[in-house]
Amino acid sequence: MKDYWSEYWAQGYITSFGEGIKTNYSGKLKECWGNFSSTLNEDATILDIGTGNGALIDLINNSREHNFTFFAVDQAQLKEELIKSLPGRFISNTNAENLPFKNEFFDAVVSQFAIEYSDLHASIKECGRVLKKGGSYQLICHEKDSDIVTPNRNILASAKRVKNRFLNELYHLITCIKKNDDILNEKINLIELFIKEENKINTYAFNATLFPSFYEFVLSNRKIDLDKAYSLFNKELEGLIFRLSDLENAAKNSSEILGYLNQYNLSVSSVKLIDKNKQLIGTLYQGHKL
Repeated sequence: MKDYWSEYWAQGYITSFGEGIKTNYSGKLKECWGNFSSTLNEDATILDIGTGNGALIDLINNSREHNFTFFAVDQAQLKEELIKSLPGRFISNTNAENLPFKNEFFDAVVSQFAIEYSDLHASIKECGRVLKKGGSYQLICHEKDSDIVTPNRNILASAKRVKNRFLNELYHLITCIKKNDDILNEKINLIELFIKEENKINTYAFNATLFPSFYEFVLSNRKIDLDKAYSLFNKELEGLIFRLSDLENAAKNSSEILGYLNQYNLSVSSVKLIDKNKQLIGTLYQGHKL
């Protein structure tokens, strides 16, 4: 799955939450970046780490009148046609741990739900290296018990159960449909029992795996190429497991951020971000290079 994020961003998503957030970030997150933007000189040079399709640059660019110069890096291969409307220079296949910029090049370094996916010992050090003395940074990071990570952890658990317990049963069902096998009803009853069990655990998480909808699709479209449909579903499920496993690990890594910021000559203040519904979004870290 090494190319997963390249494939993910190539689908045109603006955030890392897929269909869950179809437009750019709003509310508290948008407010945080507007506030940060207002503290910068109008001709600041800004680096966005883990840019994806440029959601953060879009927020900052539209937050005020300015003459900002933007640079953006991501470890994925980004598609030019998806980011060409945004200002700045986008650099693909670039890790936060090894930034291709001179020392003290940037007035500001920013990242949202990205830097915690990296080796923080190296990436925070790199942030300090490329930031000018007195320059500002702002990072918004996942928290392992946030109201973003927790439901996705439940989806991940359900997706793993689907893969380990019933993906093969689904394939056998498709084989029975193609052969008009006598045990077709037996396979249907087995899968529907599994669906009932999963719904008792967490209906929202189970539906998010798309297994229930794909199962209904298979039963309703028996004359199409079901092998191809199964292959596509399997690929999507593997991608979901990869992305949410990555998210879970990143959220765990976030506990180390504060220590590394202090270690690499960066002043730091942090605050838990709570939205209007009193849900924990993540943690905001900000400060400047001493």
